[in-house]
Amino acid sequence: MLNAYDVSGEIDYDKVIREFGAKKIDARLAARIDHPLVPELFFAHRDLDTLLSGKFAIVSGRGPSKRMHIAHLLVYRFVKHLQDRFGSFVFLPLSDDEKLLANSELSQEDVKKEDYENLLDIIAIGFDPDNTEVMIDMMDIKQEVYNLSIRLARRMTANTVRSAFGFSGETNIGIQFYPAMQAAHILYPSLKLGLPVLVPIGLDQDVFVKLTRDVAEKEGLKKPGDILSKFLPGLTGDKMSSSKPETAIYTTDLPNIVKKKIGNAFTGGRVSVDEQRKLGGEPDKCVVYSYLRTFFQIDQREKCLSGEILCGECKAQLTGKLNSMLAEHQKKRESAKLQVSKFTKAFD
Repeated sequence: MLNAYDVSGEIDYDKVIREFGAKKIDARLAARIDHPLVPELFFAHRDLDTLLSGKFAIVSGRGPSKRMHIAHLLVYRFVKHLQDRFGSFVFLPLSDDEKLLANSELSQEDVKKEDYENLLDIIAIGFDPDNTEVMIDMMDIKQEVYNLSIRLARRMTANTVRSAFGFSGETNIGIQFYPAMQAAHILYPSLKLGLPVLVPIGLDQDVFVKLTRDVAEKEGLKKPGDILSKFLPGLTGDKMSSSKPETAIYTTDLPNIVKKKIGNAFTGGRVSVDEQRKLGGEPDKCVVYSYLRTFFQIDQREKCLSGEILCGECKAQLTGKLNSMLAEHQKKRESAKLQVSKFTKAFD
């Protein structure tokens, strides 16, 4: 089973849908969401059709152990789109406690610093402060959330949690309790507002939603639904990870760093220009092609396959586009420093 602490290998997304008990997002649902990455990236769901028939809240958490990268930015921009389109209340919990429990090399000061840096990125996206609530677990956890986590913990057995996450007897007891806290994050808007919750989430985090769905009704709360996203490949062709700088472009990377990282990115190119012109490239293997299509809806597939366009040209195009995107975001990120108090008093 895919889970939040062990993700590797190729993903068969059709198999995932079957095993997760999810459904593909069809054309009708995609039209209602009206976003260019649905259903190509955000591709499957649970109960989305039901949620869209009424009012719902959105929960999108962040584990701030490192700086945010461009895939995180993509997800939060999608959440912002949903807030704007459906007028949804958005709850943004920062799970710094989970990161501290999961990584013995981190200190409280480390995660507190990243809380602030991650929050700047999130605020820069433009969430409505009057319809958004931020909670930083180790700085301003809400009493209702903690109380709810205790209620939910009574509904989860150690065997269930260990089976879902692959924990052993050597795993610290804090991280074994954490699924109850994560479930409380997810269900907080249901407790507070009586609304069902939609969770846009990566496949490796879906196990939290499944556990939450199992216990929600036992506590008289509505089952959360979700929108599942595929993994965006890292620059090396493996999974993108904040803890591996060579795989990711951070939101704070400067233009020269972006250019260097894209220059070293994995592509589907041939060994020489002549061979590329003759045989064409392999866009399905190419990270650069994937990023151009995902972030900017630029599809060079036919030109790549025919050999009309070379890897260097695509890399230059992606570098320019990403640097323009990040320059705008970084400007808004700087302005976000003046808005932090609208979302949390933790840094006052």
